[in-house]
Amino acid sequence: MNRKLNKIAEEIVTYQKNNDIPDTLLAYNLHFSVEELHEIKSMRRSPNQDEVNIIKQKLG
Repeated sequence: MNRKLNKIAEEIVTYQKNNDIPDTLLAYNLHFSVEELHEIKSMRRSPNQDEVNIIKQKLG
């Protein structure tokens, strides 16, 4: 099964690949739990607008 990532999940994955940052460190930097980050990356849930703003601010 090969799903296309939504825009925010794709931005997170690309940022992590480009900066060699594991989920635990990124979650810590975003002030999210690792579980919250995994749910957003796997598209099990969509981030709310506040979470999107935090992600965009931290990822640049």
